[in-house]
Amino acid sequence: MSSDDQLSLFNDSTVDTLSTESQPELIPTSAKIPIPSGTYETMIQLAQHCNECHRCELGDNRHHAVVGRGNLQADIMIVGEAPGQNEDETGLPFVGRAGQLLEKILAAVKLDTEHDVYICNILKCRPPNNRVPTTEEVAACKPYLLEQIRLLDPST
Repeated sequence: MSSDDQLSLFNDSTVDTLSTESQPELIPTSAKIPIPSGTYETMIQLAQHCNECHRCELGDNRHHAVVGRGNLQADIMIVGEAPGQNEDETGLPFVGRAGQLLEKILAAVKLDTEHDVYICNILKCRPPNNRVPTTEEVAACKPYLLEQIRLLDPST
């Protein structure tokens, strides 16, 4: 093998051809394997992967992954802990009692949840009986949250 062939093995363009968009099976499904920054090009891709995720046991019992809602160009991002029952049923964050309170708080400062903010949770699936998330569950979902922050890029 020539030295040019060897160098081409490390060419950055090779990595581009193996994008996770064209090969979603390359996205790590184990929480032990991190999801690299830049894995998702759009929030839609991230949401699709979250709906198929089983990086922890919460994915086994969910109705819907709860990824986020609101303005994808918002300067403000609100991050909650985990979805509750209403959120699991609808697939949207903050639609239960906490969401109603959040709507009132934001309205008091002249902000609208659909136009001025983007809302998501650390966990994308509801813990049983709305218990506090475990460290392992948070670790499994953290890469999704970091990708959401990167994609939204609030306050830039």
